[in-house]
Amino acid sequence: MIINLERASKGKTSESWLIIFADLLALLLTFFVLLFSMSSVQVSKWEAIVESLSENLNPNRALIQEVDWQNIEAAMVPQEEALSLVYLKKIFEDKLQYDPILRRSSVTLLGDRLAITLPADLIFEKGQSEFSRDAYKSMGELGASLQSIQNKITVVGHTDLEPTSGRRYPTNWELSLVRAISVARLIEDAGYTKNIETYGNGPSRFDDLDETVPLDERYLLARRVDIFIHREDRDQPSDTPEGR
Repeated sequence: MIINLERASKGKTSESWLIIFADLLALLLTFFVLLFSMSSVQVSKWEAIVESLSENLNPNRALIQEVDWQNIEAAMVPQEEALSLVYLKKIFEDKLQYDPILRRSSVTLLGDRLAITLPADLIFEKGQSEFSRDAYKSMGELGASLQSIQNKITVVGHTDLEPTSGRRYPTNWELSLVRAISVARLIEDAGYTKNIETYGNGPSRFDDLDETVPLDERYLLARRVDIFIHREDRDQPSDTPEGR
């Protein structure tokens, strides 16, 4: 009797593990189904992601951008260049010879510069830096002709050897400089946009004048303002004051 009970007990135990195993399988199956449902991907979204990654990460893909040809063509158009000094010499000679005030001025080609020499007695009152009433209109027209060029301009004032009188301009150097500034300011007021260098040489260039010319004429030639038009339009400052 005892033997039969032990066999029955062993038989029941051998079948119970199958039930537990089946429960575990069911739980595992449920777990995997849950994972699959949570990780499912919408096909349309996946395709969009793949396409985006393909376009941006493909090293062999040619990067083609729309080109603004209008801006490129504008950049390729050369900027307005400095005008030929020979051409400018002819222009200003023709202009000055018909001006009732400035007709005694001269236009001289000096290598890489064009000099427009304005006798001070024509445009300034004696010992002053303001333009005379008669010269103001003529100087305004000259400034209007200079405002459109791209060449660099330098203005230099000169005086004779006679000392100045009065407190306003204690020396010839100051008088020549202020006269140069007056001419430069008139050119700028006319519309010239580049920097204009101004110098006052006083009587320092007097000895450069031809000694065979009578002294009174040399004094007249010494009192002047030179407008130098340079061959190029660069704005680098000069190392030394202009002179001739």
